[in-house]
Amino acid sequence: MIKVRLNYVRHSARKLRPVLSVFVGQKLEAAIDKTSIMAQDSALMLNKTLRMARAAAEEKEFSANDMVVSQAYATEGPRIKRSRANARGRTNRYIKHLAHITVMLEERKGSKPAVATPIAPKGKVETKIRTKK
Repeated sequence: MIKVRLNYVRHSARKLRPVLSVFVGQKLEAAIDKTSIMAQDSALMLNKTLRMARAAAEEKEFSANDMVVSQAYATEGPRIKRSRANARGRTNRYIKHLAHITVMLEERKGSKPAVATPIAPKGKVETKIRTKK
């Protein structure tokens, strides 16, 4: 199992979570491809985290083709408090949200898409072959 964490991302965890939940259970290479074409800004951070996870898997001599995203979640990081000048000599405070992205991979050898298998009926099944006489 590979665990990778990207800390202090300049996105709120609230905006990261919907993007992260899409990729749980998918193959690593497919997830990297999908994040590179997504329109969300947070998908770029997830793409970076997934590429870090692929590098960590290859470093530990796992095959990147067999890796599956088992968990992906975002937790809130520290808040950066800033102030902006306002009218009449006052200031308004605003908060910049940070988050931590965690991705966990596990190896599933020969993982293929699920295919429906036919179920054999119970008991003996007689087959009659008709031949022309």
